[in-house]
Amino acid sequence: MAQPDSADLPPRVVNQRGAPRKRTLLGGKVIYGDGQQVRDCTIRDISETGARIAIAKGEVIPTRVFLIDRRAPIAYEATVSWIKVPEFGLTFLKTHALKGDIPAELDYLKSVWSRLCVPLGGTPV
Repeated sequence: MAQPDSADLPPRVVNQRGAPRKRTLLGGKVIYGDGQQVRDCTIRDISETGARIAIAKGEVIPTRVFLIDRRAPIAYEATVSWIKVPEFGLTFLKTHALKGDIPAELDYLKSVWSRLCVPLGGTPV
């Protein structure tokens, strides 16, 4: 039997991620529209360069968003790099530490964080 010509073979699938991802199951928030829109999400994977999130079925998000992870006071400015509803792949563009100084136009992110990090049975931190 003859070997197939390499032009007849399907392309190789290559992992093009810039950093290894860590599987997670974390609660988070997707924020857009200058803070007017806040959606719950589940962070399924996360790395230094991006994340895979899931949102409620039927929900959509724009191509540019902020992601806040419940664990840390950090907002990730991100773009949507792929969609497989209800999951979205995000590529991080920039991070903003929410316990430090951030641009005034992003202060709404601190407000979202303060509501997100309420301990069970407690008051906001």
